[in-house]
Parts: sequence; structure tokens; C-alpha cells
Amino acid sequence: MRYCWLRMLCLLGVCSYPVGSYAQETASYSRPQIAIPDPVYVLNSTVIINGVLSDFDPQEIKKVTVYKGSDAPAAQEAAPQLQNLGIGVIDITTSKHIRSKSFRQLGRQLGLHGPLAFALNGHVLDQQTAAVLRIAPAAVGQVHIVHSSPEMPKTRVDIWLVLPPKTDYRKYPPGTIFLR
Repeated sequence: MRYCWLRMLCLLGVCSYPVGSYAQETASYSRPQIAIPDPVYVLNSTVIINGVLSDFDPQEIKKVTVYKGSDAPAAQEAAPQLQNLGIGVIDITTSKHIRSKSFRQLGRQLGLHGPLAFALNGHVLDQQTAAVLRIAPAAVGQVHIVHSSPEMPKTRVDIWLVLPPKTDYRKYPPGTIFLR
């Protein structure tokens, strides 16, 4: 009986001891390092609007221009900040304005100081493109920050855009053909 109480007291002491742990900062993340095949939607060649595309009334849109990539023939006609994205871009021209932030403002909002390098869906943006383009807050899906190190002198802010919603195929009859 005496040993039973002693065991119970030891077990109670072990269970009530606080256990601490320390989290490690990750240097990488599990997003794909290739460009996502979905295009980047841009308003008036300056504001990235992937998350707010459904808010537009088709009657407000004046012009839509599609740039399939930096190697396409029409890419030379694109604005310089759109040529450097390296992925497909759909530029929508309208008189509607959307609240947006510059990439610098986004970095300050995240509390980052010093030299920053920005990436969009895994594609690193050059300094000129990051200085000219703006982004709507609703277009930001995820933000990953890789802090500077001796191997990488700039802090990298990797912005992953909101993916377009998937089409609900149940509301269409069988045999409907979808064009993309």
C-alpha cells in the first residue's frame, strides 16, 4: 500500500511538470517552385487583381489584352512591368479603381526592413517591376518570408495569388463544352 501511494505521487509529479518546446524557423516551404499555369489578372497595367475579378461588371470593361508569356510575339507590345512577369497575363482596361498597395507598403505592413526581393507565385520580380506594380489586398492568397542570410543578402517575400474558383460542373448538363 505504501509503494502504491509512492508510485501515484511520482506519476502525478511527472505528469504535472511543464514541458517546453521551441519552434524552428523554416527556411523553405512546400509550395511548388514552378510558375502556376493560371494567369495573373492585372487592372490597367498596374494593379494585380486576381481575388477581385468577380467584382467587375462586364459593362465596365473597355478592353482585355492577353499576353501568353515573355516569349510570345505580342509580349513586346505589353507594358514593361508586364513583360517581366514571365507568366501569362490578362490586362483589363476599365475606368474602375480598386484599393491597392505597393510591394514596398506590403513589406512595411509585414514589419520587414532592409533590402527586399519580391516574388509572385514563385517567380522573382526585378526591382523595376516591383516598384511599378501594385497589388489588391484581396489578390494575396499566401505570403512566405525567407529572411536574409549570408548566402542570400535580401529578405525574400514570396506572394502567392488567390487561385481562381473552380467551375461547378454539376450545374451544367452533361456534354457541355468549356473553353478556357
